[in-house]
Amino acid sequence: MAALPPGFLILDANVLIDYCATERSILTLISRHVGQIHVPVELLEEVKALDESECDRLGLHVFEPELEQLTAAGKRRPGLSYYDHLCLLVAKLGGWTCVTNDGKLRRECAAEKVPVLWGLEPMIALVGAGHLTVAEAKKVALAIQRENPLYITATVIKKFVQRIEAAGRVRGRK
Repeated sequence: MAALPPGFLILDANVLIDYCATERSILTLISRHVGQIHVPVELLEEVKALDESECDRLGLHVFEPELEQLTAAGKRRPGLSYYDHLCLLVAKLGGWTCVTNDGKLRRECAAEKVPVLWGLEPMIALVGAGHLTVAEAKKVALAIQRENPLYITATVIKKFVQRIEAAGRVRGRK
């Protein structure tokens, strides 16, 4: 695979699962307005709610990682799953941003100087750019919290709401 230009996103399985379980149309908005979402075909094994045709419908680009990336991902780092390691390696090689709520993957991305976002952060950019209202973003975030209360805690939601409200004020959107 040829190196792709920067500005692409790779979402780990948990973030994809969260949006698929709540409001998958947000993935389309993210891919159109924040950064093109790329999904390694191997990740579809872990994200049962997505297949290649659904990714295509949502505007997500499914791709086949290089053999070297697949092999390297098989040599796991402690605390990272095969899929998380693959996301890290692909993001690093391509200069992409990794979107994850996984603490270990975030630390590994930081150590490798890979840009990283929390799973809810792309919605802040959508609100700030006027592609999503504050109310819509809150609704999706609360739905994700109901689906994933272990990682998306009340504290996470409180901080997120503060940030989207600030972004909404800048745009004059509620």
